[in-house]
Amino acid sequence: MKKFFSKSFLVSSFLLLSKILGFLRDMLLAMFFGSSGAMQAFLIAFRFPEFIRKVTSSGIITQIMNPHLEDSISAKQREFIATVLYFIAVVLLLIVILMIAFSDFIVDLYAYGFSKDTSVQNLIEIMFVIMIPYVLFNFMVGLISAVLNSHRKYFVSSMLPIILNLVMIVGIVCSKYFNVAIYAVAYSVLVAGVIQLIMALWALYRLAGKLALSRDIFLLKNIEAKSFLGKMPMAFFGSAILQINGLVETFFASFLVSGSLAWLYYADRVNQFLYGVFGTAIATVMIPYLVKCKTDAKIFYKNLAWILKVTMLITIPAIVGLCVLSKPIVITLFYYGKFSVTDVNATQLALLGYLLALFCFVIVRVIVSGLYVQNQAHKVFYIGVTCLVISVLVDIYIVKVFAGDKNAFLYLAYSSSFIALVNLLSQMLLMVEFNFNKFVEAYLPFRFLCKVLIGCICMFVVLKMFDLSDSYWISLSFFGRVEHIVIVILSGIISFIGVLWLLGVKSSLKLKA
Repeated sequence: MKKFFSKSFLVSSFLLLSKILGFLRDMLLAMFFGSSGAMQAFLIAFRFPEFIRKVTSSGIITQIMNPHLEDSISAKQREFIATVLYFIAVVLLLIVILMIAFSDFIVDLYAYGFSKDTSVQNLIEIMFVIMIPYVLFNFMVGLISAVLNSHRKYFVSSMLPIILNLVMIVGIVCSKYFNVAIYAVAYSVLVAGVIQLIMALWALYRLAGKLALSRDIFLLKNIEAKSFLGKMPMAFFGSAILQINGLVETFFASFLVSGSLAWLYYADRVNQFLYGVFGTAIATVMIPYLVKCKTDAKIFYKNLAWILKVTMLITIPAIVGLCVLSKPIVITLFYYGKFSVTDVNATQLALLGYLLALFCFVIVRVIVSGLYVQNQAHKVFYIGVTCLVISVLVDIYIVKVFAGDKNAFLYLAYSSSFIALVNLLSQMLLMVEFNFNKFVEAYLPFRFLCKVLIGCICMFVVLKMFDLSDSYWISLSFFGRVEHIVIVILSGIISFIGVLWLLGVKSSLKLKA
């Protein structure tokens, strides 16, 4: 498993850099726009492009595509790749054209909560038209990245998300030169999409050479491509339930008190750091390894259970740390410029509300990866639909009953955690059908979880030894906050690892044949 760790480390490193730049981007957004009407308009208009970006960067497309790819690039593989790229590009181009043509209707429907605020509504519509082509560019990037990942070419595909954050940072800094400052941020998203697609196409050319279009491609004669395209909608929906739930949440948040969208967004960005860096990296790299051993059920589920153990070893202490350091983290990242103390408190509450969802979805990413390799996409789809329906019903109830409540945004965060728990329990029940629970009992023993829990308790005690009061962190300068948060986090990590080492966890992580 040394290769697994090295590849996971490579992907995690680039994702970590991307997330750090993402936080810098969000710090600048908070500084320049806070939770203003312009910021909320941008968040709504950006939701569709952001949805596609989250899906493509989360490894979901790699998860779906990998079983259809071979280890080497043959003529048959080139035809498969060309067919998939051509067909999806045409479909997405038509969708983008239709979305631009009917942008008035889409914005009126999706941002109905802002229908009485014409200034915000107009901003949403204009930025929606500017950014919607990013859906085409980024989905194509996601498909190409899936091909690269499937052939263990992680460098370029892991680097591409960095481009969006870099270009958006430039857009935010240059926004003061625009009559409507927020438009600069919208245009930066479009420019980033073009750059990402060019880089992805270059990497694909280096891997597979020139992909010439032929009559067979136009007529969709490639059997493997037909199979993939037929399964993709169902598999895509089933895997992207977290991202789809985010779209639904945005719609309902528009009915709540002003600022709700921004608070949920900033809290979600902190959660996505852990989900993206660890959950995505592990899931992206584990797929090729699981595909190789899918014919041997014993080895397959043993490896899957071991990966689940590693995932929990990372996720559980990270969530404990987030819970303890939620306020200092929010202050360090966002309390600048137009971001007020009220915004800090609301964002921290939303962050705490999302914690259970974070844990559940990271574990689900591992389990779902195993289910896809075992061709259980249809069952994942049914679970996803059920969870989405429950989510919509719960959110409707929250908006109807608590619309005027200043804490209603927090109830939406709790709703996400509840849906995530339902999703996780459903996936676990599904895995029981394949006797996965026996492998979990063997390779994720109760003693191991107890050791992790002891490590978390010791880490909690160490973190509480620092001054975590609001007044102290607010009084610090930017560099003072960064320095202190790094020291606190490193102290927690060192204490956790030290306790686990004393308890002998290292030996229990060895994967025995």
